[in-house]
Amino acid sequence: MIEKFKPFIDKERRLVIQLFEFIESHRKPSHTLNEIADFLDISIYKANIVSKNAVVIAQQYPEITLAFENDCLFTDDINNAVVTKIINKQAYNSLPFQIFLHTFLNIYHMSDSEFQQSVGISAATYFRLKKNLNNAIGLEKIRSLKKSEIFMRYYIHTVLVYFSYFDFSPDSLTQHADFIKMKQTANYAMLVWHINPSRSQQKNFQYFCLVNLLRAKNNSPLLKSDLSYLVTLTSQNELLLFMNHMHKKWHLLKEDAEIATRYYITFLITTYSLPNKHLDFIQENTINQVITQQQIQHVAFLLEKQGTNIDISDLKNKLAIVNARILSPFFKTDLFHYAKKQGPNLVPMNNSQADNLISEFTDMVAHTSASPFNTVEISEINKIYGLVVLPKLLMRHTDLQVHIVIDFTSGRILNDYISDIFNTLGDLHITIDKNVTDNTEIYLTDTLNSTLSIHQIVWKSKPSENEWRAFYNLIFSLRQNKIMNSNANINPLQ
Repeated sequence: MIEKFKPFIDKERRLVIQLFEFIESHRKPSHTLNEIADFLDISIYKANIVSKNAVVIAQQYPEITLAFENDCLFTDDINNAVVTKIINKQAYNSLPFQIFLHTFLNIYHMSDSEFQQSVGISAATYFRLKKNLNNAIGLEKIRSLKKSEIFMRYYIHTVLVYFSYFDFSPDSLTQHADFIKMKQTANYAMLVWHINPSRSQQKNFQYFCLVNLLRAKNNSPLLKSDLSYLVTLTSQNELLLFMNHMHKKWHLLKEDAEIATRYYITFLITTYSLPNKHLDFIQENTINQVITQQQIQHVAFLLEKQGTNIDISDLKNKLAIVNARILSPFFKTDLFHYAKKQGPNLVPMNNSQADNLISEFTDMVAHTSASPFNTVEISEINKIYGLVVLPKLLMRHTDLQVHIVIDFTSGRILNDYISDIFNTLGDLHITIDKNVTDNTEIYLTDTLNSTLSIHQIVWKSKPSENEWRAFYNLIFSLRQNKIMNSNANINPLQ
């Protein structure tokens, strides 16, 4: 579980989650109380309680087996998709998370006293837990959130997507007329802007729209002071159609409809979801085209110098998409939530040619930006360019057989990066498809999809060595089963 989301789950539930994560990562048939106590850094007595609580929770999931006998926990079939389900459900029932929802969204329009009564706590307990939550999130971050509605909505959206909150919400909420209408608005935006989203991208955008709806209904509108964080729009017909939709469907003033549209487009650029052909929706695209052309000319020069002749049109398209995000005023707002996250690329690679090219690209965009980037932002830009550059330098042919769909909420750039990295490994025998079909065997994502019955692997953060190993083992297992089931006689000599 990612560190920054831990404050939303109370300590007792967090210990149970950590136990399930321990079981999933170690993949042993049994674990002693001593092992559990050492890992969780708790007493044997406490480990006994946590283990029994885990057994009770496991009974809610028929796909797993968990038993506790003779001071030993016996387990089977616990993978990270199951762990993600458990995390989401535990968060949904956790008091800190409920207090967060009440404070920042107040979906059910309750007063503090009504909320306290609904969850069965006193006013003193409520304010103590609320103070602890604010301290855990970070008082500096809380202050920044309260200064900007842009910051606030984006942060709430990030938390709700991580825990798949609306996937577990009651029908009284998700079937409400305004909720249905907002989903229709999200779908209309995708239609009029010619966006063909993956499942994760669609969920991500719908959650974003729903958070905007709930904040607006709580009298927390986007203000003129927030505009400096948003891209500036051109007068494209597709944008005018959507503004008119917001004006008529939601009865927004035309000025407010334009601000909402700017926020939606900014979000789609941030998640690499706006098609390349629609980057002309934003006035900043003029600068984007200049820097992208400079980068492509540099690549063309290097290729000519090496005597290499390859098609770089796909690279140009991807650079345009990532440059739009980097040059967006929202880029620094996005990093506000990830200032401490400076991990390496998903697959560490020592490649001086790639490092030099990434550094050149970063220097080019840094000199183009209206405001200087700090070290955290430079680190993030390097990582973004790494997602684009590394696969192009390392690609080679593979024999593909196991069907996988890679579908992260952050969109095409990360999806393609992981796809290309898998392709470079050469011995995985996989086919990576864009969309889920009847042939799909593995769905790799960062947000669980409750409608899919296929095997799901959920990577919410940079995968650990154990997670990579588990993924490889699953592929090899599926491939072996495919071979064994394809023909009863597989001896090539007969």
